Amino acid sequence: MLVVRLSGDDVPKSWNRWGRPLSRDSNRIWAFALPTSMDLADLVEALVGETPPQILADCLAAWVNPDFDGRLSLSVLDELEPLSVLHTRLHEPWVMGELGDLVRPGFQAIVALSGDGDLLGYQMQCQLAHPDRGPITGHEFYQLARNARRLAAVEQACQISALVRKSECLPRGVPVFIGASPQSLLRQDLHRHPSYTCLERLGLDPADVVIEIAQRGLVDDIEALVHGCGLLRGMGFRIALGEVGAGLGQVGLIASLEPEFVRLDTGLVREARFSGPVASLLDGLVATARSLGAATVADGINEPGDLRLCRELGIDYGQGNAIGPCTEVPSAPMPLSALGHLPTR
Repeated sequence: MLVVRLSGDDVPKSWNRWGRPLSRDSNRIWAFALPTSMDLADLVEALVGETPPQILADCLAAWVNPDFDGRLSLSVLDELEPLSVLHTRLHEPWVMGELGDLVRPGFQAIVALSGDGDLLGYQMQCQLAHPDRGPITGHEFYQLARNARRLAAVEQACQISALVRKSECLPRGVPVFIGASPQSLLRQDLHRHPSYTCLERLGLDPADVVIEIAQRGLVDDIEALVHGCGLLRGMGFRIALGEVGAGLGQVGLIASLEPEFVRLDTGLVREARFSGPVASLLDGLVATARSLGAATVADGINEPGDLRLCRELGIDYGQGNAIGPCTEVPSAPMPLSALGHLPTR
């Protein structure tokens, strides 16, 4: 039996087709017996399809024994998950299993924007080999993981797969940037985190690994994040802050975290080519990073105009399809002179 709990009293009328409220005095707890013509995935699909999004967001569900007596015990309360999460897990059951074999890391070169573009290292970008649909992008991968509440597992699988490929393909002294969510760094015992303890086994130097903090959502506990970054630095890693400029409230993280690298938001770099105020904002971010001792990295350099702007603004490093696409094996970046004669600042 599927038990669904609402936080309010607005219940879709169509629910009466599948179940019933457990109490005459309240519509907040409903029970849905499994129809003979449906499995649990079909039933959840029907409920999700007929529930308005604003109500669906407040639906918590759990599958319980058929002899459920209508009282939510502590054990049942512990099992309650958002109905949307249950839906994702039932229709994408592989996401609850081992993910390492499904991750496909790629290398995209990061080069110095001065001179002819000396190689700094590579950003590791991960795709997923979906069991049914083939390759999907990292963005789709993380969205699916978020819907299934498996972000931590997905992030760890991507990190370890990227480090394995680093050990297989790149010599010592060529760093890689691997992504990490702020939430994953709030845990206190990073010394036992599988992603950060596998380096000795792989023969990697922590100095060759840059942990890039992606600003996915707001960071509530800046002090804990600063502490986590300090632990990683003590282990020999370097820190980068990603997507700077996407959320202006997060710009203060540059001063708090003191990262070695600041990755400027791709959209901001693109808009700066066509907007004077945005270019001024970007120039200010570059100056802020420089004053705090951080090197800047521009993503999305896809044509000569992008490179020209980044050089004019004094951005230190860059990457993009014009320099080198993301590939399964690391490839040499395009010499910047091949993009034409461009002025330097």
